[in-house]
Amino acid sequence: MFSFSNMISDIYKEYNTFSKSEIEDLLFIDDIDKDSPISQNNRLRINKLIIKGEKNTGEIIEFSKDFYSGVNVIFAENGKGKSSLFKIIKFGLTGDKESIKKDVLKWLNEVSLEFNIGETTYTTYIDLSGKRTQGVLYRKSINEILAAGENIERISIIFETKTDKDFKEFMQEFIYNQFSYYSLKWTSGNKDTIDLIENQTSWKTYYKSIYLESKDYNVLFLNSDFGSQGKKILEMLLGLRLTYAINYLTQKKDHLANSQNKQDYLMKQNNDQINVEELIEELESIEEDISKLQEDKKKTFRKSLDIEKYNSLSNDLKTVNDELQKAINEKEELEKQLNQTNRRLIRLEEEREFGAFFSNLEIKMCPRCEHTIQSNKKEVEKSDHKCMLCEHELEDASPEQKEIIDIKINELKKEAETLATAIELLIGRIDDKQQISEQYLIEIQKIESNIETVDFLNDDIDTLSNLIQQKVEIEYQIKMNSFANKDDSQNLDEKIKVLEHAIKYLNSHRLELSKEILKSLEELILSQINKFGLTNVTDVVISKNLDIQFLQNGELNKFSELTEGEQLRAKIAFYLGLMLLDINYGMGRHPRLLIIDSPGKEEVISKDLISLASIFKEIEESYSDKLQIIIGTALEELVDASASQKVLKRGNEEFVF
Repeated sequence: MFSFSNMISDIYKEYNTFSKSEIEDLLFIDDIDKDSPISQNNRLRINKLIIKGEKNTGEIIEFSKDFYSGVNVIFAENGKGKSSLFKIIKFGLTGDKESIKKDVLKWLNEVSLEFNIGETTYTTYIDLSGKRTQGVLYRKSINEILAAGENIERISIIFETKTDKDFKEFMQEFIYNQFSYYSLKWTSGNKDTIDLIENQTSWKTYYKSIYLESKDYNVLFLNSDFGSQGKKILEMLLGLRLTYAINYLTQKKDHLANSQNKQDYLMKQNNDQINVEELIEELESIEEDISKLQEDKKKTFRKSLDIEKYNSLSNDLKTVNDELQKAINEKEELEKQLNQTNRRLIRLEEEREFGAFFSNLEIKMCPRCEHTIQSNKKEVEKSDHKCMLCEHELEDASPEQKEIIDIKINELKKEAETLATAIELLIGRIDDKQQISEQYLIEIQKIESNIETVDFLNDDIDTLSNLIQQKVEIEYQIKMNSFANKDDSQNLDEKIKVLEHAIKYLNSHRLELSKEILKSLEELILSQINKFGLTNVTDVVISKNLDIQFLQNGELNKFSELTEGEQLRAKIAFYLGLMLLDINYGMGRHPRLLIIDSPGKEEVISKDLISLASIFKEIEESYSDKLQIIIGTALEELVDASASQKVLKRGNEEFVF
């Protein structure tokens, strides 16, 4: 057993420059017994998923899928929604929707995910129909919620949220409480600040041990091991004792080391005799230059927007002017037609009233002498209704001819009315277009006057970047000088050594306390990896740094050193080992849920795929009521990986939802 007081005593013997109470204060840990590898038997099992929405094609989405304990298979061609389905499940369990494709996310109106933790049933309901994501977590099944409707008891609601951020945070807190998870921290530097940045794992980080995405099959946990997150996931899943204490003291040591670096820098700067007043004066000058450049940057940005708007308005103006000219042309054409119609109308009315000549030709020259017909002759014809050449009087039209003429007159009147109406409409349209055109012109002239000559050039970008860097450096120097004036009599170097010693001490005891757990996990992984056909792996070794290594042909290989086909099998074997550690020995905190997206695509031989399917079938037969695995695949061979009622099979070109 580990004893904190023994640790204090042992370290005090090594570092007696501190009093024992000073050692105790330095190594104080608020919850040294926070970790326990003993399983709480809080298995996570997905029961049902309902998705409602509408695709961009107008197709309504009404998807409902029951999931079962044991191995579930979703078979569909690639690109038909398997990965999207898994990411929606992830959304329901973590509140994280970032990984869902944007086009698919737009389709979703409602998501309901029912799941069990232990014997208790929960449902997350997510409403995406509004601008904000609204989430609710019920302690009820979907059917119970639907049956209760608006009369559901408030006590059944664990939380309600109205934002993405709140939903994600509340889900993390809920899962953390259920599985005794917590966030492990680490520090990192940043070129823009002299202080350390604190980072921490989240429920989304630990979810990597549930959802095995095909893009991550080349790594055991994460693509990027920033902050040794892979190791932290394993520490949390195993619940290794003293993990919180080691993490807590490591953060403390990092911050003291950072303080020591500040002091070292200060001592160097003091040797160079910093003049703080000069630094402050220089800082103010730099800040003024930065402010001016940033203002120019804003003006240039606004100018680019104005130019964009100017171009848009110019195009609009051209379009309106084109339409305006077209309307004017149409109006002029109709006016010509109206004039012609009116002339024809007058002639027919005269014909009806006074009779008609044999020909309606308008005579301009005498066909005999070829002289121009004088205007007085024409006036005589109009006033006296006699031929301008022979002065023969017009003959009265017969009743039949008058009837025909009346019909033509009525037709021409109607035509004239139609043309007049059309011309009025065009006049209205022309007025509207002219007003719009004038408005565009006013806006364009206004923008032209706003477009100034200020330009933020590429060289200014470099200048601004350099000035900001100079500002940070000067602020750092000023802060260091301020820091130097504080009481820094503590011996940071000695404190850091004490912390390093304590961390090493705790690590050593954690390994001793966890020896049997790690050994059992090694055996379970080896057993599974051999079942998966990697018989050349003769041992699995978990190092004192919790690195997983595989003994192949007498050589220890890291996970990254396995071949592509070996990595998938080793990864699944590793997670099965974690789940079996709980099932067989009641140790660990893995939720016993595994979602595997597109396994087996690295297998090029059909018999290997059949073998992979038989292994999942064996898992289904042996552990059906103890774990849950959901496989998404486009490989026909894996359809036989479970009982038929647990397989959702889509046909050619058919979408999952």
